[in-house]
Parts: sequence; C-alpha cells; structure tokens
Amino acid sequence: MLFFGDNGGGDQFAFVLTHERPDIFVWDHENDSRLWAARELEDYLHRSLAGDGDWYW
Repeated sequence: MLFFGDNGGGDQFAFVLTHERPDIFVWDHENDSRLWAARELEDYLHRSLAGDGDWYW
C-alpha cells in the first residue's frame, strides 16, 4: 500500500500497488482494518472535495 493522506483522526488513505486495481482504501489505525473508499484517485478527490470536512466513505 502507498499511503498518501489522512482524515485528521489518524486513519490514512492509500493506493493498493497493483495494475489490476486502482482503488483507494482507508486504513483504520485503531484496528488495522482496510476499507474501500473510492474506485480510483479521481473518484477519491471528487468525493473528498465535496465533503464538509472530515471525509468518510
């Protein structure tokens, strides 16, 4: 995983480094889980910029 940002609460967003899957996941720092957040970087940016602060999926 390539981490590139966080939500301000400790959870981090990351790329899965494979050519077959450009999805973005969020890593939960409290329990080491990984949840799907967006289908690609462009989708992530649209979703996060449209939010009202703390970004959730």
